[in-house]
Amino acid sequence: MSSIQRSKEQLSLRISEVLDDIGVSDEMIQKRRQAALFKESIFHVLDNGKTTKYLFGSQSEGTTTEGINSDDDVLFCLPDFIVINDWSHWKQREVNLLMVQDQTTAPGYCLLQLLRSDVPLAAEYVPNDTYCIDDKGRVIMKNTALHQMFARLGMVQHGPALMIPMRPGARETDFVYALSCLQWPTEARRWLTRDNVGGWPTAPLKSESENCGCFLVPVDSKISGLVGVEWRISTTLAERHLMFSLNTIHMKCYVMMKVLLKSYDVYHDVISSYMCKTVLLHCVENTMVDFWQERNLITCFDKLLCVLYNFIAHVQCPHFVIPGNNLMAGKISPLQQQRLLEVLARIIRSEGRMLLDIQLDNIGERVRQKFSRLPVFNPYIKSRLVMHRLVSGQLSVNSARFIIDGIETYLNIYNGNCCENTIKQIVCSYGDIRKLNPQLNNIQKKSVSYLSQCLCTTIGSMIASYYISKHGRIPNIAIKWLQSGLNTDVSSSLLKLATVYYSVGKLNVTEDILTRIDQTYDRNVVFPACNCIAGGIQLHKEGFDIAANNGQVNDFRDIVSYCVRFMYEEVNIVPLELRHEFLRSSQEEIQRRHPLFDRWMNYAVVDSLPYLYLLQYKVYNSLGKNEEKLRALQKLKNVMNEEPRIKHKETVYNLLGQCMEQENLPNDAFHYYERSLQVRPQHNAANFYMARLLS
Repeated sequence: MSSIQRSKEQLSLRISEVLDDIGVSDEMIQKRRQAALFKESIFHVLDNGKTTKYLFGSQSEGTTTEGINSDDDVLFCLPDFIVINDWSHWKQREVNLLMVQDQTTAPGYCLLQLLRSDVPLAAEYVPNDTYCIDDKGRVIMKNTALHQMFARLGMVQHGPALMIPMRPGARETDFVYALSCLQWPTEARRWLTRDNVGGWPTAPLKSESENCGCFLVPVDSKISGLVGVEWRISTTLAERHLMFSLNTIHMKCYVMMKVLLKSYDVYHDVISSYMCKTVLLHCVENTMVDFWQERNLITCFDKLLCVLYNFIAHVQCPHFVIPGNNLMAGKISPLQQQRLLEVLARIIRSEGRMLLDIQLDNIGERVRQKFSRLPVFNPYIKSRLVMHRLVSGQLSVNSARFIIDGIETYLNIYNGNCCENTIKQIVCSYGDIRKLNPQLNNIQKKSVSYLSQCLCTTIGSMIASYYISKHGRIPNIAIKWLQSGLNTDVSSSLLKLATVYYSVGKLNVTEDILTRIDQTYDRNVVFPACNCIAGGIQLHKEGFDIAANNGQVNDFRDIVSYCVRFMYEEVNIVPLELRHEFLRSSQEEIQRRHPLFDRWMNYAVVDSLPYLYLLQYKVYNSLGKNEEKLRALQKLKNVMNEEPRIKHKETVYNLLGQCMEQENLPNDAFHYYERSLQVRPQHNAANFYMARLLS
């Protein structure tokens, strides 16, 4: 073996180790995928067993790093339309849309013709925001038909996607709405019989990919000249199956390509990560399986770059399933092409050595450390174990927050209904979710378990509130519901149960529950997983990250603590100190609420830990245990400093202010209300408390 070959092998092994260190290992890739599939399964369960929302992109593939920080990509599949590619699939009494591909449409694109057999088309449909009539008299669905609906939610156009402008510190999310077709068009089915060199993809994998169907994404091509009516044929779900079938070396090469995209400005907004994925798929199809080995990583990477170079040189990047669709068509100017080719040529000639200059994720420095014989200490470079823990912790807390976001979205449907009707509807929904269980896979069953237990807690506390208002007591059925939901997290479900007992004066039982929570809430491990308020710096907790890394990414019940939220239908069990949180906003402020970000303001919400101390303060006060009462009050005062992850800080200050009023310390109370308004000047019940105190 030549010295050059040995050098390339050594560099390949070291770079592979570095990629393992920053989270591109088989274990972490699988964790990212499991987290994404878990979130997707929550959509599936909440949609009553219909998969209408998908998570795609680098986050779901596991091909991202802390430095790349890829966006979340969510695809909404609209179920109100039946898209067909042949008249034989037409369904009566449905809105049928026929995929039309002719000489006017670009490869990989189509028109959607509305089909109805029971009324004359031209008489029923005239040009409007949804449809237009083309020069052949066909009723064509516009690809801008749903823009206005999503614009009302604050979304803005971002290429073919719609993006919610996120608040500081939160990851951006691209939303793509699409229609679904169960059958592939003819130009996609040719891929099923296409030859390959190394036996990938296999015939079963191709068949499985075809069974995924395709999506129709509302975006015009760059070359057809049609405006506002073309829909791109997307095989994204099939491509996910293909990506999941690849090995870790394939993923490492793909990540290295994306690192280059991030590191060289010349690629910005010209070469997309999707083009890089397409390059990878073409290369894997046209190489032998044994080519993709760890010691061969640099050679594999160079092959990808050579294929990308060839694509750019010819301005021709064929879609993997529909080769007639050129992904680069109309996207690269001659000047950009020249600059791209120059940079790529330098990278290819370096045979991997240019990776030593990459600053993203400290890759260059990490590789140099691997070759150094002396230990190098750099406080900015985390070890593999620390990086894996950080990623595991982030994935776990995001999955936990996704549960709460799903429940909030679900319950928001019933907001404003009368209490009795709301209880009946939520109970029916709970039954529908439980019925899904036999037909679900393991990940979906776990989602059912989490979601149904959260609903149990809500149902139990609503029943308790209703009966207290009508009969002044708690029925046994309410307690049974609450007990069925006790395993949602470390504290919030137990705090709901304690609240119910306190509301009817069962102080000793309440005290026992609060003591149990206090003993099991390990502050070194438990993470407050509130999803109400976006933004802020994500503060990691070492004990939580360690626990998350040691377990499955979706097994977080024993290490997260949700905030405690009460719907207005639960008002009769809510302590007086929290009730005015329902009225935190003036009518003018309500009109300015964001339809997505501010939904939590419909509820009375508080973080678990301060709420625990408030209940302890009230219980010990009622029991005449003055020393314990003052100890609980001191814990409530200290909680901001001891747990910096508290999200509802203004509410905690409001609780402290009211406790000070009860302790006959009005100046201290006023001080806490002022601090509350400093945190949140608007949408804050402190305005009421200060006015009451001053009067």
